Amino acid sequence: MRVTIDLEREIVIIPDNFFKKIAEDNARLERFGAEPVSGVDRIKNAFNKAMNETDNRLLTQSNAKTSTRSKKAMTPEEAKKLLEAEAAKAADKK
Repeated sequence: MRVTIDLEREIVIIPDNFFKKIAEDNARLERFGAEPVSGVDRIKNAFNKAMNETDNRLLTQSNAKTSTRSKKAMTPEEAKKLLEAEAAKAADKK
């Protein structure tokens, strides 16, 4: 979810559905026994983390749109092996 900071007007611009998305996220957190987080706290935490790591998280608008991840085609057999390996790893942790 994208939040914009307007430095000229000193305001934070959020999407129209921001609080709806936060409510959905909080419902998921509560289902798993975690504490819900307010939308304002999410913005503050993300801002503080980004400011603490400006070497990695300060992006120009054009850089933010490009992905550093490459997409790799995967056969159904490879996908099945990967899922089985992750399921086995999760079972070992239990």
